[in-house]
Amino acid sequence: MKRIIGFLTLILVFLTGCGKGEETSTKKIKLAHALTESHPVHLAMVKFAEEVNEKTDGKIEVLIFPNGQLGGEREITELMQAGAIDIIKTNAGPLESFAKEYSVLPLPYLFKDMDHNLRVLKSPIGEEILAATEDRGFIGLTFYNSGTRNFYTKKPVRNTNDLKGMKIRVQTSKTMVRMTNLLGGSPTPLSFGEIYTALQQGVVDGAENNLISYAESKHYEAAPYFTFDEHSISPDVLVMNTKTWNKLSTDEKAIIKTAALNSFDYQNEIWSETEDKLMDSLKDKGVEFFQVDKTEFVEKVQPLYDEVTKDSLIKDYIERIRNFE
Repeated sequence: MKRIIGFLTLILVFLTGCGKGEETSTKKIKLAHALTESHPVHLAMVKFAEEVNEKTDGKIEVLIFPNGQLGGEREITELMQAGAIDIIKTNAGPLESFAKEYSVLPLPYLFKDMDHNLRVLKSPIGEEILAATEDRGFIGLTFYNSGTRNFYTKKPVRNTNDLKGMKIRVQTSKTMVRMTNLLGGSPTPLSFGEIYTALQQGVVDGAENNLISYAESKHYEAAPYFTFDEHSISPDVLVMNTKTWNKLSTDEKAIIKTAALNSFDYQNEIWSETEDKLMDSLKDKGVEFFQVDKTEFVEKVQPLYDEVTKDSLIKDYIERIRNFE
């Protein structure tokens, strides 16, 4: 709670530092995230900001605060809800606590492959999910490709037996907690910024994320074994405070939405190339990679589907996604 108060104070000081005499016709929109400045998602957000600035003739300026400058994902989400931040990048997993529609996306082995995932995200299904939090104070502008999520650990994981008893950092997501339990691990929800220290100090034995985040955050220094089980394809999400959104004109909303979708396309183009480069680099640094037989992983998580499909809305989304071509 103290951290939240500290961040709120920081933002309030930032806001009150702009007196009336400094006001201009330019609308300044603050965008915060926890990724590094070399991450493909950050680069996509830079493209987004540039397009918004260009298409509005400089009337809207998007100020990007990367590297967790304004807090981790939990903190910046709360700051956005409080109106201190306009836009944040988060992941679909944590958003399920705001709208159950988001809980569908992190489900293990739901998508056939990455192409299937991206087609769904760009379809009406994706737009429905982005709109699901409007009554909670924010709306989704676009998804970002966040790759496949995989386990990385201090000891090798070649099958589900190797996961037994391992303390695995997961997102604050009921779906990810339940999945990790079913696979034999001991789920430990932590914010992204706490993972490195938690690995070093033995608070957790491993974590799960995409290859790029693993490399960019240097988690390989404490967890040098990376297992390609590809249990989830959970996208990142660019979301905007509805108060800020509602203050925009119809034309400004169209520009921001189009710029967000265009930045998604750009990010997809550079994601795979970045993954390939980092894979080679990580091997040189001593990281060991493992491919697994996914059959047993798929079987172990089946009870999760038995549970979530009791909800008719979730069941419908699962069926629509699986049948989507």
